[in-house]
Amino acid sequence: MEYLCKTCEVGLTKFDLFLNKKYPVGHLFCSFCQSKHERELIKKIADEESSMEGDYTRHLGGKNETS
Repeated sequence: MEYLCKTCEVGLTKFDLFLNKKYPVGHLFCSFCQSKHERELIKKIADEESSMEGDYTRHLGGKNETS
């Protein structure tokens, strides 16, 4: 039985299967698509954190603590 990458539908190598079993993300990805998926997640988190909206330290105690 051959396992295919969820995104590009390329057959997975033994190393790809090893990585998917060791570090499961819910889907089977080849090495290239796994790296791409990780970069997208990191970018999404970085964009969310860069806005600093809702940061609890900004309004701690009713005054602006970061200034």
